[in-house]
Amino acid sequence: MAGTSQGSAYPEYSPTHSISPTFGVSHIGTQSAVPQSTEVDEWQAAVDDALSRIARLESATQQLNESTDQRGRSWSLPVEPTEQARVPVWTSRREWLRQFRHHTTSPAGKALCARNLIKPDKAYAVAQAHAHFAESHTGRGVSAAKSTIAARAKVSESSVNRARRVLIALGMGIEQVRGRNLKTLEFLAAEAHHGGQQHRAASTWSLSSPRTIVATTPQRRLAKTRPSRASERATRHRARNSLRPDVNRVYQPHSSRPGPIGTDTLSSVGFLSFEVLPLGRTHQRAHARAQLTTKKRSTSRITPRPLALQRTAAELVNHAPALRPTGHIGAICDLLRDVKIDTTRWTGRDIAQTLSRDTADRGWIWPTRSSLISPLAYLRRRLDGIDWTGESPSEQRKSADLARKREQELLESSHVQRTKMAANPEHRAKILASIRAHLTCKQQH
Repeated sequence: MAGTSQGSAYPEYSPTHSISPTFGVSHIGTQSAVPQSTEVDEWQAAVDDALSRIARLESATQQLNESTDQRGRSWSLPVEPTEQARVPVWTSRREWLRQFRHHTTSPAGKALCARNLIKPDKAYAVAQAHAHFAESHTGRGVSAAKSTIAARAKVSESSVNRARRVLIALGMGIEQVRGRNLKTLEFLAAEAHHGGQQHRAASTWSLSSPRTIVATTPQRRLAKTRPSRASERATRHRARNSLRPDVNRVYQPHSSRPGPIGTDTLSSVGFLSFEVLPLGRTHQRAHARAQLTTKKRSTSRITPRPLALQRTAAELVNHAPALRPTGHIGAICDLLRDVKIDTTRWTGRDIAQTLSRDTADRGWIWPTRSSLISPLAYLRRRLDGIDWTGESPSEQRKSADLARKREQELLESSHVQRTKMAANPEHRAKILASIRAHLTCKQQH
């Protein structure tokens, strides 16, 4: 008992609390740390309630995503079906852009763009960016951010705002939901949709082709498709043969077969009617014309440029990008050939180095690609001012390498010669022994 000498030799120092290895210090006289059954039931009820709320929340977010038909990598604000029903769908992406182009380039459209401080071409670029993010069949669901549309159209965000005013004035673009911050359920639905955090959603637009726009837009002219010459000849041939009932007769009996007298009965020519022969001659003439055309093409074919010339031109524009022509690289090849540069000795790198050295000697600087109006004319003027008959830098390097190699070979051969002429230890020992013997003999005499 506490306060007595029973169980302790020092009752006045008996502890008034106990130390638990799990819960720390627990005072004597307090309740036990083991939870009672009522506490366990309350805890389980709280856990079950939280799990049920989480399940209901997941079901609500899934239902919200399915009902709003979310697509893409961002969560868009839902639009009421009644609001969408009031907006006519567009004809197609191509036709909608053609309609917008027509109505912004007309006098009334230019005046509308001028009132909104935007040019028709820039407004068309913004409209094209909107059409890129729209649904293909309906033109709805444009939920891209303003910055995304501006980046695709390569304009500023203020230009996007001005172009949208033009769309609204023409009735070809309708903002159905204004962008705002997401609510809690919408935030969770967005996270369930794309797996990231999204705190704000952009406006949702629908692109439309109103009846007035479609009626006032001229119809697109379809290109007339003319049949080929072969099909025209076949049609004329069928028309001629339809008036001659015996033209399809190929084989005739021996007694009634027409043909020249004395024709061989075993010849295959006798089994063909005379009406079929003109067609065969026509085919022969067509075949002859085809052979003649092929022969002319083969004889008039341009001789290909040498491989060394092509490689030199490619290396030149690679080391001097400012000289790259706007068209085909063959223009550089023709220019090098006109200047009479031996491309078997001068590489593109040699020509670029020589041009750079000449530019530095003259105190000039290399022009930029944007500052050159005609790169070919500039290159021709620079090439005409340099003598290309001497050794190229690559040939000079090759000559220097050969001279250095010869020097190294001479040094190596001289070292080998000196090594051969040097006395070996055995020969040196013999010479010293003979000298000692000779001196010994002189001392004795």
